[in-house]
Amino acid sequence: MIDLHNHMLPGLDDGARDWEQSLRMARMAVEDGIEAVVCTPHWTPGLYCGNTRTAILQVAEALRERLARAGIPLRVYPGAELHLDYDLPRKLDTAEILTLNDTGRYALIELHDGVLPRNMENFFWELESRGVTPVLSHPERNRVLQRDRVRLYRWVEAGVLVQITSSSLLGRFGGEAERFARLLLRHNMVHVLATDAHGHDVRAPRLSEGLGEAARSIGDEAARRLVVENPRCIVEGKPMTLAGLIPIGDSSGRFAAFQRFFSFLGLGPQR
Repeated sequence: MIDLHNHMLPGLDDGARDWEQSLRMARMAVEDGIEAVVCTPHWTPGLYCGNTRTAILQVAEALRERLARAGIPLRVYPGAELHLDYDLPRKLDTAEILTLNDTGRYALIELHDGVLPRNMENFFWELESRGVTPVLSHPERNRVLQRDRVRLYRWVEAGVLVQITSSSLLGRFGGEAERFARLLLRHNMVHVLATDAHGHDVRAPRLSEGLGEAARSIGDEAARRLVVENPRCIVEGKPMTLAGLIPIGDSSGRFAAFQRFFSFLGLGPQR
């Protein structure tokens, strides 16, 4: 398995505190069947703005050396979890911040938890026009999207990829996140399952349990793609073969109600 979202690099954000914890996380990942990790420390303006491309590459290389000395068979790739900011496209242009494995093809984007700006489609277009595919980190935990699932569906329809957290499927981020994650799986709106590990205890680098839950929802082969084939395409900067989307309805039922109302008035779309 490949863990595409992991905060294993020490001292850069709210993930691993030191090298000892980093190596402990690495051992746990290997024991769980994870063969490779993309280290994705937060890049957040005003908080973790020091996590530039150069800084992360240096610490990732230091981790590789320590893993080799410790005899831990874990491959490490560099990356970053980029907090939503409209200056991101320019910073990617100047190589100030990191794409996933520094290929320039995929960027892990973290949304605000409780609010989403307007014109997100323009932001995604700015990235995609540069050849960078946005990968949304854990949107199942976003309160706005939980209420407005159609918005997320339209983004995915336009080419945005979705990464959900393994622990969400286990209910560790609450019932709403779990229900939304399972719904997204059933509608082929999930492309990557990752740990988003921040330590070795509460948010540990374990994928296998969440993989089992995903397999119960969508089958073994489809679940395997979320932790093997799809993350490998992203790490290698290659195109991904995607399953067809299954249309999703408005969570509140209002969209369907409006459709029925306008159809009753004879104002709905003509077929």
